[in-house]
This record gives sequence, C-alpha cells and structure tokens, in this order.
Amino acid sequence: MIQIMKQLAPILLGVLAMAAQCPAGQSVFACNLKAFQTEERKIHDRLTEQLRSAAVARRELPDGFSFQMDPGKISIAQVAEWTVLERKCCPFFDYEIELHSEENTLWFTLKGREGVKKFIEMEVPWAR
Repeated sequence: MIQIMKQLAPILLGVLAMAAQCPAGQSVFACNLKAFQTEERKIHDRLTEQLRSAAVARRELPDGFSFQMDPGKISIAQVAEWTVLERKCCPFFDYEIELHSEENTLWFTLKGREGVKKFIEMEVPWAR
C-alpha cells in the first residue's frame, strides 16, 4: 500500500497543482469518479480499453492530441458513446470526431484550454 501511495503521489500533486491554478468558473482538471452509475462505469471502462487498443497514430496539437483509430477495432458510434460518458467525469475536455470516408480513417481529438494538454499526457493511457 505504501509503495502504491508513493507512485501515486506525484500524479496527485500534479492534479492538485493544476486545480489550484484553475480560474474561477472553470472546472478543475480532475476526473469526477463519482459521475457514473455502476453500469455506466463498466461501459466506460470497456470503451476506454477499446479506444486504447484501437489507437494506431497520434498527432500532437497546440492544445491537445488527435488519435487515429482503427475502424475495424472501434466504431464511430462507440467513440461517440465514450465521449458522452467521458463528459460526465471530465467536462473540461473539448472533443472532436472526424470520419474521412474515402480514406476510411477515424480521428478522435481531445483538447481544451491551457493545462488540458498536460492533463491528457498524464491521465489518458493512449496519449503516451
């Protein structure tokens, strides 16, 4: 338990530091883990794993990241479903979903105001 706390301490301190810098009226950069009902949490976890395994490329943006998804591993509907759920716990993200039919590519973008990109790097598994 102590080892786990030592590993989590830098992450928690980083999240607290970002929250302390958040201007009045803006949501903090922290996931609200109580935002989900039990069944929603299961669906979100499953879709998060699918997103992680479907990410085949990453583009860095000034305010976030775009991820190319393998449409054979995840559908645009599943990405949209994850986005609806994710907004409940992380309302500070801006989301974009792009489907390019002729190239058969699916791009998913997470971005936002100053500080969001750093949060994505710390907390989103497929962003690393």
